[in-house]
Amino acid sequence: MNFLLGAHFTYPGLTDLGLKKYLMPEFKKISTAIVVSLLFFLGGCRSESGRTVFDVVQVMLQQDAGLRWVFCVGLVIFFWQVFKLIGGFRRALWWIFRQFKPLFFKWRLRNLIIAAGLGTLIFSMSGLINDLLQEVEQRYFTPVWLGQFKDVNEEHLVAIYESELAKKLDSYELEVVKRRTRETAEKIHSTPLAIYECAYLECGLNPFTVRKDGVAAGWIQFTRVGLGGIKYEGQAVSFDQVLYACRQRNINLMMDLSEIYLLDKFQRAGKIPLNNTVDLYLSLFAPVHIGAPHEKVIYQGYDNPSYYLNKGLDGWYVQDNDAGKRQIFRKSKACDGAITIWEIFLALEAKKGQLVSRYLDR
Repeated sequence: MNFLLGAHFTYPGLTDLGLKKYLMPEFKKISTAIVVSLLFFLGGCRSESGRTVFDVVQVMLQQDAGLRWVFCVGLVIFFWQVFKLIGGFRRALWWIFRQFKPLFFKWRLRNLIIAAGLGTLIFSMSGLINDLLQEVEQRYFTPVWLGQFKDVNEEHLVAIYESELAKKLDSYELEVVKRRTRETAEKIHSTPLAIYECAYLECGLNPFTVRKDGVAAGWIQFTRVGLGGIKYEGQAVSFDQVLYACRQRNINLMMDLSEIYLLDKFQRAGKIPLNNTVDLYLSLFAPVHIGAPHEKVIYQGYDNPSYYLNKGLDGWYVQDNDAGKRQIFRKSKACDGAITIWEIFLALEAKKGQLVSRYLDR
């Protein structure tokens, strides 16, 4: 019995008490082994190979008594072995943990006081550290330059945006977006590239994106205020309709709402052609400033909700390097509480540069 159970103990005597005391823990281990192994086994049955194994077991459990008994014994041995391997793995993890335990942080008062002091020092320098990290990241890891891809033709750029779009949508959704984008661009005297560039900045080319704070959603990040006066099939468009389209991945409804919205902005802008990406972007939330000079302030004031919702557009600037290139940066220290058209343009160019550089090594 000792050999069969794989146990390492000495019998005090074959009494009921002895059997209960020493054998029951082993039986508990065995039953646990079978249950755990079955969970692992059944967990793999959703795959094709898992279903095949499941079918084999069912077939074997319907064989003649002799063969079925041999199979059942083999099944127990298999699960038993799996359990022992799991136990060995658990013991190995525990051994590793004990070896590295001295390296873990010790929750002592002295250590907590030191951590609090150093954390306070870092906190006081957080702005400086953040700017330093932004400098390193933007200068060396993700550098973008003004006009970096000006020699790449528009058709090629559109293909890059649509390749990125394909990562977020299935084949049907992708074809709907491509077709409707071209149709909408024609109606508002714009280009598919301009719409894609705006959508990439707004939703990362995912038409079903809902902003984390819940104030904007969809292909062009609709807001409750922005939807005011917009009608669809004779009814006022509500923000709930946009959220519904996002939740249900209703791409046709999303593109319908986007086209109606852009057409309305086009009309309000006096039917000015929106083939310029900046003008198209301005039409989404500040159509009165279309065609204004680059230094024009669109929103300002840290306590201004319009500024707060778009604060990611503040703090953009260019810096010339020794090679004569104009590199685009955004840093916290450059945020002055005012968003200009020039900063919007740089934000669009930076996003475009980061995307295209992943496809074209330049």
